[in-house]
Parts: sequence; structure tokens; C-alpha cells
Amino acid sequence: MAHDDPFTLDFFGNTALSSGFDIAGSAFSPALESGAVVSERAITKPAKSVAEPGTAKAVTRPKVDFRLEGGRGLARTWRERARDNIAAIRLAGEIERSGLPARPDQQTRLIRFTGFGASELANGMFRRPREDRFRTGWEELGGSLEASVGQAEYASLARCTQYAHFTPEFIVRAIWAGLVRMGFAGGRVLEPGIGTGLFPALMPKAISARSHVTGVELDPVSARIVRLLQPRAKIVAGDFCRAGLPQHFDLAIGNPPFSDRTVRCRLALNRKNAAVHPRSWHLN
Repeated sequence: MAHDDPFTLDFFGNTALSSGFDIAGSAFSPALESGAVVSERAITKPAKSVAEPGTAKAVTRPKVDFRLEGGRGLARTWRERARDNIAAIRLAGEIERSGLPARPDQQTRLIRFTGFGASELANGMFRRPREDRFRTGWEELGGSLEASVGQAEYASLARCTQYAHFTPEFIVRAIWAGLVRMGFAGGRVLEPGIGTGLFPALMPKAISARSHVTGVELDPVSARIVRLLQPRAKIVAGDFCRAGLPQHFDLAIGNPPFSDRTVRCRLALNRKNAAVHPRSWHLN
């Protein structure tokens, strides 16, 4: 029952009017029954309604995919980039715990996550096998990273250093420019190793408006970050060979690593062994 309606009487309130009632159904108080004049001051104003616990309106925020208009603002030194990486990891955890999508200002900090594939980072941020200490000068940063993630995530970051090299912006822009010249106008887009999502972040607006992105990322830390950067995309965290993707995409995009190793990937729809060659992809 609303308490701020002057024409509604609350049987269970504590106002001067409600005190004249009892549950048994007695009438107005004696003063009112006898026709006596009652001062306005004697009648307490209706109490303001108070929201019940748990009924507060939930805070919402729209999901907006991050678009990179300029550069990422990457630090110049490897130690500064390591600090930005750790800050992005911690920020991603805070955003997830809030239950809200990332704000634009938070996304500009998340996109600075570069992974630890560079030699200086790989050798400084992780202990070498059978060694208890970090490299000299990297003790604080290495310890901060170790304290910021769980054991499984830490092991994944260390394991991914061999291929955690995100494609520079100018190469991504050049690839999109080539696709525009080829006539690609949008559709279902797949990026098998999406990293932090630079390809969707730099996708031309005309194509982005007509596309849906599916990204696969093996490293769980990078997958968590790209979900916050591209919340409208479908991000699959795991092995591409076991991702269980749809049967058809209009475009597969990315900058795959080049090596003379043979990648043995048995897909449900294509049981062929793919070799990663320095010049081209081969199906054996």
C-alpha cells in the first residue's frame, strides 16, 4: 500500500489518522467522532515510502564493442609493458566481479595487454626451469604477475610465450584494406587465434555493422580480456581443434604463426593434417 497517498489510510502505520483504527473495526477516534476541530499539526504527514531491501533497481550498462581509432598507447620499455599487462589482468578481474560490461575508459586500458611473448618479457616474467628466482631486476614484476593469476593461468601464460605475439595495428589495417578492395562487405567472421581482438577492433565500420565475430583463444587470460573488449562477439576459450564451431563462415581472418612444424588437428568436419609452412598453409 502506498504511504504517500493522502487519501489512503494505512491500518498498520503510526500516523494520527491510523491510530484511530483497530483491527476489530472500530470507527474514528473520539475526537473525530464528536466533531471536534483537530489541528493540522496534530495530523502527521504520511510517511515516505521506503524501498524494501533487495528491490533497488539494478545498475545496467550497455555492451559496446571496443573500436581502436588510433594507437593502443603502448609503453616504450618492456618493464612498463609488463606493468600494463599486470594492470590489465587485475582490471579484467575487477570488471568480472562487478558483473557489468567494461566501460570505454576501462577498455582503453585492457587493449594494452600484449601478452608475454617478447623475449625480454618471456625471460624476465617467468622463472627458468629448475630455478627458484626471477632474473635480476624482474623480481617485483615477476612476483606481481604470479600473485595476480591462479596456477593454471600462470602456467598458460608461460606456455603461450612461444606464440603470444599480437599483430601490430598497421598490419591489421592493411589486411582489412585488402579485403575491402576484394569486395568483402560483411558476414560471419572467424578469427581462430583472436588474442585481445585487434582484428575486430580495427574492422571497418561499414563491415562491422553487417558482421558477427567468432573468436577462439587458447590462453584463458587473453580470452577473458577479449570478452570484455568485444562483448557482442562469441568468444570461445580453448583449443581451436576442439572448439565445435559452426560449419560455415564467410571470412576467416588472422595472422597465423609461420613454422615448419606440422600441426596435427583432427577436426570433426575436416580430418586432415594442417602444416604451418613459412610461405603458405598446406593440407596433408
